[in-house]
Amino acid sequence: MAPDHSPNFKEQGRPLSQVLSKIILQAEEDNRQILTTKDFIEFYQISDTYARKMMAQLVKTGWLVRVGPGKYQLQPAKTGLDPYPSADKFVAAGQLSDDGFIAFGSAAEYHGLTTQVFQSVTVATKKRASIREGPPVRITYVHVNAENFVGFQNISKAPNVRVASIERTLLDVLNRPDYSGGISDLPEIFKRARPRAKVDKILEYLPTYRSKSMVQRIGYMLETFGFQLTSQQEEELQKWSKGNSAYLFTAGSPGTDSHSRYNSKWRLVLNAPGFIAQEKGG
Repeated sequence: MAPDHSPNFKEQGRPLSQVLSKIILQAEEDNRQILTTKDFIEFYQISDTYARKMMAQLVKTGWLVRVGPGKYQLQPAKTGLDPYPSADKFVAAGQLSDDGFIAFGSAAEYHGLTTQVFQSVTVATKKRASIREGPPVRITYVHVNAENFVGFQNISKAPNVRVASIERTLLDVLNRPDYSGGISDLPEIFKRARPRAKVDKILEYLPTYRSKSMVQRIGYMLETFGFQLTSQQEEELQKWSKGNSAYLFTAGSPGTDSHSRYNSKWRLVLNAPGFIAQEKGG
């Protein structure tokens, strides 16, 4: 095994010169997590070459982590002597994926809808991509169509970093539980989202999935987990899915079982435990 040459900041500390401390302190005061080469050039009125030397020194001493070309994530003083495990994976993933948005289980984690902590960050993108390996974060990319590229918001921690809204997240985790911690996590996600999610927003995004079965499934889930559907909203959902029958989850998927029941209202085969009204609890 090759020797580990990574710096041990607990032993050597994180030295910070008087000159370099100025931009670090200013960034912390402004609650900024991302610094760029341009920031250094403008802040210190220096050349590009000298700016890069300063940034390299801050990387070496544990104050910055590179997250993309010319982009570095600040590891502030409050992260202590071993800063890297505290790096915000969502900020890093967003900086490396400015053409996408944090989605699926990662969005559920970001919004506090799940207790799961995912090792990688899942990003929805219009590009064809799969996985990005390597520091400072592992990213799983999921392709979505241009029409379905909706329902996201900016986060406050860094510029140009976007995350799926809570409403979009509910649709995504139901559509692709394999990217969201699995079927068994969905009841907790829906229960936690109930006080915060707006049904009209869910219905606004729903047509972009182009799936009658998705309409039935979200209608059933909203009703079963206590979301307040108006008679007009319920009528809309029934109209959109008219004449279609479906499974709540793809037959044979992890988490499904053979003990199923049929819900005639939503024309759904309920093929997983924990999703029938009297079983869901809480």
